[in-house]
Amino acid sequence: MYSTENKKIHYFYNGVFYTRKLNDFVDDILFEKLYGGAGLLKKVSTISKKLNYRFSSSMISENSINSWVDSGWIINHRLNVCILNLKKLNHTSPSEYENIEIKKLELKDIEYLIKLDHKIFDDYWKNSSASFEETMKSCNNNYLFKSKTKNELNGYAILGETRRFTYLQRIGIIKSFQGNGLGENLLNSVIQFSLNKKFINIKLNTQNDNVSALNLYKKKDFEISPRKLVIMKTS
Repeated sequence: MYSTENKKIHYFYNGVFYTRKLNDFVDDILFEKLYGGAGLLKKVSTISKKLNYRFSSSMISENSINSWVDSGWIINHRLNVCILNLKKLNHTSPSEYENIEIKKLELKDIEYLIKLDHKIFDDYWKNSSASFEETMKSCNNNYLFKSKTKNELNGYAILGETRRFTYLQRIGIIKSFQGNGLGENLLNSVIQFSLNKKFINIKLNTQNDNVSALNLYKKKDFEISPRKLVIMKTS
């Protein structure tokens, strides 16, 4: 009922929410609340215990977790919000990006991106087809950056854009290729592309304990917002 491949909407007397399985590697069920308060959260927590399900929420503000905690949910992951103000950066225009191919993200890209994605991220964070499709729907335009070594894909990034504001939806390098500057090169291409497009800023989220990623973003002049995000789960 809840662990469907694609999002399914549920209407309870005390709220409305989406669910779907997170991916094929963990048992978590994504819970995305559309409407409802503590009553709904308590109901879903009860369902979790009764059916032995584990619901994992979409990202919410850390300032709004009290009703979740009071309803039996616990913090699963903490995330930092990183913001790069592109207007503060110098604008240069390279004719090409070294070992990076840039294109509009299309549905046909999902098939090979899933295989690449699963070589990059830990199980909880691996994308599903539904995740990619939801990513595409979340912005007006989505740009795919493919990092290559001798024509072999070693990583990718997805930059979503709506009205010149951008969100770095995904970025990563295959673990066996990490430590060679490929991640920084990939991020550089995203930043320079955004400057050339005259976008206003780049926002992204990263795990609170991902020190290497945070250090790279700070090096590239991203500011760490005081506003934190969390992912909750039923205990």
